[in-house]
Amino acid sequence: MNIYAHRGLFDNKKIVENTISSFKKALLDNLNIEIDIRVTKDNKIIVFHDDNIRRLTGIDRLVKDMTYDELSKVKLLDTTDKIPLLEEVLKLVSGRVTLLIEIKDSFSNSSIKELNKLLLDYNGEVLLQCFNPIILRKMDLTSLKRYKIGILLTSEYKGFKGALYDVFFYKYLIKQKYISFISSPKELVFKVKEVSSKELFIWTIKTKNEFIEYKKYSNNLICNQKGIVRDK
Repeated sequence: MNIYAHRGLFDNKKIVENTISSFKKALLDNLNIEIDIRVTKDNKIIVFHDDNIRRLTGIDRLVKDMTYDELSKVKLLDTTDKIPLLEEVLKLVSGRVTLLIEIKDSFSNSSIKELNKLLLDYNGEVLLQCFNPIILRKMDLTSLKRYKIGILLTSEYKGFKGALYDVFFYKYLIKQKYISFISSPKELVFKVKEVSSKELFIWTIKTKNEFIEYKKYSNNLICNQKGIVRDK
């Protein structure tokens, strides 16, 4: 069973998601780690989930409009945690566990090149995933194709938009050779298994009961802290 700590191990009280503190805690438990990466105004790759820093800082600004120097001075919630560079996280993890990296939509060609550059000297297992099929295809055209590349699915679309999504993603995109695995919200698991036999990652597992249920369908579970179950 491959368990991935979703944004590290955190409570967003004493330890904030996607920070060095949350990753250190996951490493102490020998857990694989899922992270999110974005690009700053000056093309630095940081580890942060939201496009706007408001939820974790109270400051209403977009990541893409801020330099790393500006972001590095901001504390997260009521802690001493700060937004780390991907480079810092790679140095911390240093191949001890697998890193599942979600690439956000802000990635340009130059950002993809920068990601490739950062990973060239990294000695550890890495998986790359993204919601955006254009970014996935661009990665496949670089030496990042040396890693497993996964498509993230969504259950947000309804009606006509949902129908179009189903046709494009389920009947076409996930069947592409460069798609190594499928990363699915748990409510779509059965639908995914009907149309593909590719490696499946399921998220986000939030309770022990969910863990017990969904481990029947995949060996790759992306869990928050309360959803992780240890084999005895």
